[in-house]
Amino acid sequence: MPLDLKLACRMAKASDVCYSIGAAGGLSSCPVYNDVGFTVPPRSFTADMINAALVGATATEIMVAFRGTLPIDTANWDSFIESVRDWADDAEAVFVSVPYAPGSVHEGFSASLESLWSSVAAAVRAQLTTTPLLPVVVTGHSKGGALATLAAIRLRSEAVVTPADVYTYGSPRVGNTPFSTSYDKVISQWRFENDSDLVPHLPPAAQWLDFLSQVDARLSGLNAHAYLHVGMLEYLDGSGTRTEGNSLRLQAKRMLNLADLLVMGKIKQAATDHSVSNQYIPKVCALS
Repeated sequence: MPLDLKLACRMAKASDVCYSIGAAGGLSSCPVYNDVGFTVPPRSFTADMINAALVGATATEIMVAFRGTLPIDTANWDSFIESVRDWADDAEAVFVSVPYAPGSVHEGFSASLESLWSSVAAAVRAQLTTTPLLPVVVTGHSKGGALATLAAIRLRSEAVVTPADVYTYGSPRVGNTPFSTSYDKVISQWRFENDSDLVPHLPPAAQWLDFLSQVDARLSGLNAHAYLHVGMLEYLDGSGTRTEGNSLRLQAKRMLNLADLLVMGKIKQAATDHSVSNQYIPKVCALS
């Protein structure tokens, strides 16, 4: 389906609601809960005290949303270096194959989805029985965006349902080139990236690894771990202006932003720009 900016606004808010899973006041304690438009309270699931997701329905779609829980250490340059190395080659960030998609994916993200999968898939099937005519939309912020990506292709591969759309916000990369190429042929995804948000640059792509290795030699030799994004990029600059696509000009702008962050030591700005409630929701919703 074509990009629906009003839906994008509600999906960003649904991603924010996921952060209230397990909160004392429940999901409805999230300030934007009512804006999502749930027709009945959604079901939520947790695993390993870390991973979480919800499945619910509005008047216009069945919604599957995943919580993001990936902190990036932005205290200083050395801490950032270690974060990049961890994303690239630690025990949970190596590439693994999965039965539901070609190519290879991030082992940690795959394991996180696996911990939730039986509950989420059963809830989607149950909701499809209740509202069979509604399309399924999958969403998530940060790590939740990565899990949304894997969940979308797994829902299709296991013949649960082919999602109509996937909306992600500040999502990291999920898989290698064969995975991403095959994914884009069967899944429609809109990937929102905010100005100086660092997370969408991780795990590193080949061009970023080349660039980063020139900035700091400790990041050389990691190209075997290069990742590639999926979906259509919806880039939001500092003023909230949206640029769609992945033109060479936009790639250059993103690289310059990253260079400015790293060389000038503005790592904390990257954390600020990653906020779903303070950055993605106001900027995306202003577009609709």
